[in-house]
Amino acid sequence: MKKNILTFLIIIFSLFVIVGCENKKDNTTKKEKKETKVNVETKKDKYVKYVKELRKQTKSTEDLPFTIDVIYEKADDEMRYQVVIDNPTASITDIMALAIHDKQTDDVFPSVGIFDKKLNLIPDEKPSGVILVGYIPYNGKEEDFECEIKVLVTYKIDNIEYKGYYLTKK
Repeated sequence: MKKNILTFLIIIFSLFVIVGCENKKDNTTKKEKKETKVNVETKKDKYVKYVKELRKQTKSTEDLPFTIDVIYEKADDEMRYQVVIDNPTASITDIMALAIHDKQTDDVFPSVGIFDKKLNLIPDEKPSGVILVGYIPYNGKEEDFECEIKVLVTYKIDNIEYKGYYLTKK
């Protein structure tokens, strides 16, 4: 009888230990999932905030420490555009860039440094530029294409943060 009670108590104790351990693992996993979700939502909120900010922008920043060029290329039923940020005049770190346009699209706008890591541009070092690539649905001729592109760039020079804008029309 004592042996049966002792065996029963050991089984009950083992169940509590096993169930307790499983709950701890589940809680850790839930916490990790929640942190990941919050982090993604925060990045999405930042992206949306920058898009709204860019839409309101009406002029380019003068004297940016790099050049920005927009290149268009017709491809099938769409227009491909590249925003090229290069030719830095100083060591530029922590670059975040976003390019938007004024055309209807279902795609997201191209960016760097929001959902992925920020980049650096150092004179005479590789990579020598930052390129954002996007596509706009378009069936006409390339020479008839009209579009306004707005670019937001945040960056650091000597650990001081700057924000600049570039606007252009084709």
